[in-house]
Amino acid sequence: KIYVGNMNNISLNDDSFIEAFLIDLTCKCMKIAMLDYEKKVFYKKDGTVITKTDSKINDLIIKELNKFFPKIPIISEEKSFKKTTFLEEKYWIIDPIDGTSSFARGADNYTINLALIENGIPKLGVIGNPPSDTIWYGNSRNSFVKRKGSKVNLEVSKFNDKNIRVLLSTNADKDTMNLVKNINNKSIERYSSSIKFCRIAEGKADVYPRLQSINKWDIAAGDAILRSAGGSLLNTDGTNYKYNFKSEKTGPFIATSSIKFLKYFK
Repeated sequence: KIYVGNMNNISLNDDSFIEAFLIDLTCKCMKIAMLDYEKKVFYKKDGTVITKTDSKINDLIIKELNKFFPKIPIISEEKSFKKTTFLEEKYWIIDPIDGTSSFARGADNYTINLALIENGIPKLGVIGNPPSDTIWYGNSRNSFVKRKGSKVNLEVSKFNDKNIRVLLSTNADKDTMNLVKNINNKSIERYSSSIKFCRIAEGKADVYPRLQSINKWDIAAGDAILRSAGGSLLNTDGTNYKYNFKSEKTGPFIATSSIKFLKYFK
């Protein structure tokens, strides 16, 4: 067990407990994803896909968060919530499986995302990629990746305009593609989940621009990890991205290792 004592006395500032708790929880979720064969796709009212595994992981995360932090509300892709929760001082935001369609067809490019938002800023985040047995973690003081038993600190790359490594979604929108066309000295990689944020945090890529909205639970954990590693999530006007507005949609954003890359998007 990772904690013995009065659960009501646990503080979110107890880094050692929070880290152990969230990594343990993510490991449990990853195990469910790897051992669970209930990948039959169902469709939600908005047309997006869901599997029974999404629901199992969602229920486990909510149960564990409520056990230790019953007063902090939870926003999840797979749970109804009030949009005013985005205005709360603190809330958890989770995506049980980011990239459900990838998961359902047996592909590797899906993740489990969990973040804590405080005053509109991601205070901490954890992302798990079950097929590679990899977990990325970041808070305001520490960030690392655990991969098959090894643990390495995260740090973004330094600005280099002679080799700009751009990340795009597999279904990148037309406006984003037009934006990227004007960048010289670029290479492009495509990923369908929050792994894009992790690539930048590890120093393996430089910038992920997106003009088409996705949902906040798709980016919050990756944002926390990226900021912890020295990167930024920015609005297109260059200001720091915040989550305390009453919509689940992100609006356009640029995730980057350096604000110097903004010059290519003006």
